[in-house]
Amino acid sequence: MNSALRRIFWGYLFIFFRIHIGIDVLMDPIGYMLIYSGCARIVDEFPQAKKAMIVAIVGSVLSIPSIVVNLSDPTLSYSWSMYGIALFLMKILVAFYLFIVLTDIVATIGKPSLIVKTRSTFKIFIGFHLFAFALQSFYMNTSGDGWVVLNVLSAIGVLIMDILFLLLLRKIRNAAPSSPQINYLL
Repeated sequence: MNSALRRIFWGYLFIFFRIHIGIDVLMDPIGYMLIYSGCARIVDEFPQAKKAMIVAIVGSVLSIPSIVVNLSDPTLSYSWSMYGIALFLMKILVAFYLFIVLTDIVATIGKPSLIVKTRSTFKIFIGFHLFAFALQSFYMNTSGDGWVVLNVLSAIGVLIMDILFLLLLRKIRNAAPSSPQINYLL
């Protein structure tokens, strides 16, 4: 399980960071494939991982153009902006299904504090991301400094929640057994 959680961690890290030097150094398709690989390792024990695997495959195909297109470039056309929003939604969707799998994993581990932390992080994470997504639609059609400040604050909130998600993954990986416990006694 540790290997699977490590792959999911690195996969989400690849999706989270954008280092664009001609091409995206931490390519999103690789991140999605790492998430797929991690979920494939635990799908027998946690069947909810199948949904995360499907979303990861779709995300890896959908994110291929992001390798060469710098989505943070303000001179991009409207269609590329919509593509960036689609990738943001894909990231939320994969995180949603990963949180469902992580909830099952921490229930198996059986640490009450980790169960509460996973559930509360899940609610806050999804809340911040959906708020930032909804705010983008208003931000394009309004003017004023208040909206700019609100957009910057929501972006900071999303950044913090992504980092907290990575830290939660690490904490769950450290709490999870390294290999299945097999009792050889009859």
